[in-house]
Amino acid sequence: MNRYFVNPGFIFSALSCLALAAVLSAVTVPSASADAAGGTAKGKIQYKDKTVDLKYAYIITGPDMFDPDQTETTIILSPTDLSDTIAKCESQSCAGGLTEGMTLSTEDFGGTVRVVYWVVTNDGLMQYSGNTDTSALTLTTDTPEKKAGKMSVDASAAEGPKIDVEFDAPLTKAFKE
Repeated sequence: MNRYFVNPGFIFSALSCLALAAVLSAVTVPSASADAAGGTAKGKIQYKDKTVDLKYAYIITGPDMFDPDQTETTIILSPTDLSDTIAKCESQSCAGGLTEGMTLSTEDFGGTVRVVYWVVTNDGLMQYSGNTDTSALTLTTDTPEKKAGKMSVDASAAEGPKIDVEFDAPLTKAFKE
């Protein structure tokens, strides 16, 4: 007569399944949403009486509006995750349409390269556009797929923002138009 109410093979099999589940739950698997979240930003924008804490960084590319044969690269820095918004956009202007945060790029002003930036806060009600020399932007990584570095600007004497941010931004979307 069999004294076991449950088959010992079944108990071993169940314990094996539990052990496998514990191992699999401990393994981190990158998800599509983690990749889509863009990169990281750490720093802030202070503009008038508002402060924006920046957390996310993205790169978008597309044809330059003045010379479609050239590619324009824009870094977007935001306090909120914009990955879904950027993914749904069909144009660069849609992707850069922030209500909090900033965009930055470099532009050639007839032989002089400048850092061009746009800051927006207070749900889009306060905006400031400016440019500064390239010493304000230090890139530690500068490839088409990734830009990482630091930007520091104090335009408060001109009633502009004070910006101090470090970022690591992957290419999030390349627009065709």
